[in-house]
Amino acid sequence: MPPKCPRKTSPDAAAESADAALKHIVDGFLRFHHEVFPEQKELFKKLATAQTPRAMFITCADSRIVPELITQSLPGDLFVTRNVGNVVPPYGQMNGGVSSAIEYAVSVLGVRHIIVCGHSDCGAMRAVLNPAITHQNTDCCGLAAPCRGGAYRG
Repeated sequence: MPPKCPRKTSPDAAAESADAALKHIVDGFLRFHHEVFPEQKELFKKLATAQTPRAMFITCADSRIVPELITQSLPGDLFVTRNVGNVVPPYGQMNGGVSSAIEYAVSVLGVRHIIVCGHSDCGAMRAVLNPAITHQNTDCCGLAAPCRGGAYRG
């Protein structure tokens, strides 16, 4: 089950030490291992040998987006792929990453529904519309390039 009470963020989060960040992640894993996993042991046992997701969910790598939480899905329900800006490049242009994930989802897992989920205040899409706003004027490894031609600047 998705977490019921996500971690509260604060302005001090950026100043968090590497040790504190790692401790938070390890503590979360240990809570999962000792509390969540035992309660859902049968589900995880079933998922250990096969997956039959009901949909593929393509979304942004933004840390604020949690597909299972916003869709209230259980493990195994969604085949998720994430990248900066939830970009799906044209087929054949950038084989690998998203293209490979889609091909695997459809051809191997039999997924019949693909959802591309954007979000508000997406930094990648802001950069597509106005490249001057990025500090280093990066192009996210060229990932956003396919968006430029069709970007609406209304």
